Amino acid sequence: MSPKKEHEVTRMATFIHNILNHDVHRRNTQHVVDVGSGQGYLSRALQEQGLHVLALDNNENQTSGANNWKIKDALRKAHEQRRNTQDDQTCPSQRTPSSHSNGSLTHRTVHIQPTALEAVIEDWLLADVPDTITSSRDPTPIMFVALHACGSLTVDVLRTFLSHHSKPGSGRRWEPHSLVVVGCCYNLISLSDFPLSEPLLALSPRPTLPIAALHLATQVPAHWFRTERAGIGACLAVRKVVYRALLQPVIQLAAQYKKEPTDNQEIMNRDSVQGLTARLGLGETPENRRLGKLNDASYADWSTFLVSATTKLGIDIRDLTRRHSEGAALGDQLPPWILNHGNDSGREEGVFERLRMESRLEVVHVLRCILGPLIESLILLDRCEWLRGELGAVKGKPQVIEEGREKSQNGQMAVEMVNLFDQVTGSGRNVALVVSPA
Repeated sequence: MSPKKEHEVTRMATFIHNILNHDVHRRNTQHVVDVGSGQGYLSRALQEQGLHVLALDNNENQTSGANNWKIKDALRKAHEQRRNTQDDQTCPSQRTPSSHSNGSLTHRTVHIQPTALEAVIEDWLLADVPDTITSSRDPTPIMFVALHACGSLTVDVLRTFLSHHSKPGSGRRWEPHSLVVVGCCYNLISLSDFPLSEPLLALSPRPTLPIAALHLATQVPAHWFRTERAGIGACLAVRKVVYRALLQPVIQLAAQYKKEPTDNQEIMNRDSVQGLTARLGLGETPENRRLGKLNDASYADWSTFLVSATTKLGIDIRDLTRRHSEGAALGDQLPPWILNHGNDSGREEGVFERLRMESRLEVVHVLRCILGPLIESLILLDRCEWLRGELGAVKGKPQVIEEGREKSQNGQMAVEMVNLFDQVTGSGRNVALVVSPA
């Protein structure tokens, strides 16, 4: 686990422990659902606290990796227990109590949506932890947590929490007790998930965030040059954005050629069409395709990048070059600096023009990144106000609990935003949405 991840897991696990142990108005909450659990770092930390944890992720590779870590952790504990037993037999007077509590950890792979989330929790309570459910008719209190929940996953967790909070208590197997969620990957949120709060929905025209703006959330330019290594990484990150922008004319031209009628158009692969349709909400179209990840060596220079990127996208750069050189109908739309064709003088002019474009794009991108914290703050405030409205929390005058933390309450549930992580560690996504018994 990296120092950054260790910092985040330790801080979040401690925060969750404090919430659960300061709830004096009701019985202890022992069940936690970790949504988007990944490799299970936070899940295992919560299990160590004696909690019963359901760890959910939609990636089977992540779930498999988390289970492997779970097995390794169990073997480590067994080894420690054997060693402690031997020490007890050798010197009983120096016996120390075990630091491990009797929690449980269940990993599941599931495509997480509000309805699926409710169903998997029901199954978990019945199949995996039946002995922990009280024999009374009171529903089992559940805490929801998510550490860097990608895209609309945060909103799905919030909707699940709200839907069960509003249900009558009779016949319920479980009820939401509290929630701690740190969002991530705002560029992947559904267009319907912003805005959510009544104050923003009531505005005319209604505010929206385009895909380009969502990509900027959680940028922390102040960290880019805190060390020499960080500076090198930041320069590479900017170059990746700039090169992708310079590639856009190639992608647009390739998309236009594909639109030309062909004999095979009627037997187009339906699966690929449906897959692209599903990604339209993310701003991806044939003319604005997502490049995805390339290795860092692909960004050594423009020529290397052009070959690597077009190969990955399935674009025949040689065919585009041929059409351009033959003066095809659309060929003149390629800027000369992309292919650097022509005589030596033309190539030099093309390189100069491309470098000038690179410089301009770098400046624009950095200026946009400076707005990143503003965009993330707007998304967080929208979600916080939405929660307060749905839960009936009265904002009023915030009660300051501690530095960086505010709480407004209505006698039932408190909704707050907490600066949970230290941004000096590199945790740009550091703000948690928290709902807890007031």
